Amino acid sequence: MGTTLEISVYRPEAEAALGLEDLTAAHATIVEIDERLSLYKSNSELNAVNARAGKGVQSISSQFSDVLSASIHFGGLSGGALDVAIQPLIDVWGFYDVSTAEVPSKDEIAEVVNRVGIDHVRMDKGSEQVALASGAGLDFGGIAKGFAVDQAVEVLKARGVPAGLINLGGNIRVFGAVVEGRPWRVGIRHPRENRIIGQVSLTNGAVATSGDYDRYFIHDDKRYSHILDPRSGWPVENIFSLTVVAPDATTADALSTAAFVLDEKQGMQLLSRCIDVEGVLLRPSAKSDDLDAIVTNTITQSAAIEIDATFVENVPPSIAGGVKNSVIDCSWRTPN
Repeated sequence: MGTTLEISVYRPEAEAALGLEDLTAAHATIVEIDERLSLYKSNSELNAVNARAGKGVQSISSQFSDVLSASIHFGGLSGGALDVAIQPLIDVWGFYDVSTAEVPSKDEIAEVVNRVGIDHVRMDKGSEQVALASGAGLDFGGIAKGFAVDQAVEVLKARGVPAGLINLGGNIRVFGAVVEGRPWRVGIRHPRENRIIGQVSLTNGAVATSGDYDRYFIHDDKRYSHILDPRSGWPVENIFSLTVVAPDATTADALSTAAFVLDEKQGMQLLSRCIDVEGVLLRPSAKSDDLDAIVTNTITQSAAIEIDATFVENVPPSIAGGVKNSVIDCSWRTPN
């Protein structure tokens, strides 16, 4: 998936010999998913599906069906802010090789947006068949890493691993306590400086961050991020990063992408409505050259967020409060 992978497992000393087998099994699961869902591997299942756009119904694997179903679920929750049928738009911007990326013309963007959208994809619920309209294309970049992490965690749990951590390119899931019930701690980085400005403490759950600093290019002194709004065709502006804490990595990954694409009020309100979901949005400050942090004030049983108070003091109450009614279960699948 073109990123780094960290796997940590903890077993009682008497079972330490099983650790290498655990790591191998989790790694193999992630490699298998990467082979299916990567656009950077010419023989992947995803590339094969995209190549047959406009050529009728295609059979797909159960993993492909699962991640597409999850994508449709989160796309619906976010009003289309997460839309995996976005591949033609990412391609026209050149973000598959950011070294050659450039700003397309308005006419090019308008033409491509007409081919973007999950309405160009047909898959019956629970089906392992899919059909793409001519000119359409899928890109699971906003959800696949979280999905892969969840699949690998389930492999570790099935092997009897009592505690572990998987970090796939900043998509992190932890389970179990390592020492005397103490929680895991995951840092939240400053989006423009090499330092940590907050942390998430949790015992079971996932953390994912979407940021404008992962892939971008500068044109005429303006930063263009790879996180695109599928509705307008343009990169999202005025948000540095958005970190989501959720029960599972698929949910955290998808919601961090979706809430980033939504404007800050709608995005944080979506997270505030989701059961057992927290969010931290970092944006340019209107009062300084640094940043502001907007933090959901929902309460979860398994996670706590701490942010340097220097950045939180300017948060508008109308946004920070979120929406406290109509609370919903946003998870695609309840983790074990």
